[in-house]
Amino acid sequence: ILKSFGNAKTTRNNNSSRFGKYMEINFDKKHNIKGCNITAYLLEKSRVVKCSKGERNYHIFYMLLAGANSELKQELYLKNADQFLYLTQGNVIDIPKRSDEFEYQQLISAMKNLNIELILIK
Repeated sequence: ILKSFGNAKTTRNNNSSRFGKYMEINFDKKHNIKGCNITAYLLEKSRVVKCSKGERNYHIFYMLLAGANSELKQELYLKNADQFLYLTQGNVIDIPKRSDEFEYQQLISAMKNLNIELILIK
């Protein structure tokens, strides 16, 4: 689920995480781990409005457009990915050996398994 919403294709990696975590490990006086603090950071907001050549936006956009049924697409006024400027700026729609339609179905299945309410899924 996180990869769908937080990863994108870059020129170096087809599934690059666009977010990160900073982990601070806490130790006691005997140098035993006592806990840690994790801070999330760096969700690239700029990627939503602009992509460099050879890159594409967050996977979720392409997955939704490839995998949603026609009823949902009509309700949300969705078209094919090549009809959206934000999804074509990098001149990459499809990633070799990756099926956005299959990934979308996997995402929906994972969300259902976690009892995430899917209001828009018909």
